Amino acid sequence: MLKSLSIKFVILLLLVLGFGCSSISELRRDGIGQPISTIIDSMGAPSRVIPDGSGGKIYIWERWVATDYGGGHLWSNTYCADSNGIIYAWR
Repeated sequence: MLKSLSIKFVILLLLVLGFGCSSISELRRDGIGQPISTIIDSMGAPSRVIPDGSGGKIYIWERWVATDYGGGHLWSNTYCADSNGIIYAWR
């Protein structure tokens, strides 16, 4: 009984994580050619904005994600927009 519940929980967890990751990837992929304002509306203000050297800007969102073991990692999302505010790349 316990083993069956554990397996169901793991499957449910994988499904939830899989859908979460795909929506982030879709947001990134779908962002190319869109105004940076659509990403800002969705994710909030970026942590910082720096020039890209070609008249555009690089928008960076960063957040520290703590783990259960006292550590953590830096989560970041970066979008590059041209001088008209149109996204041409993401990392």
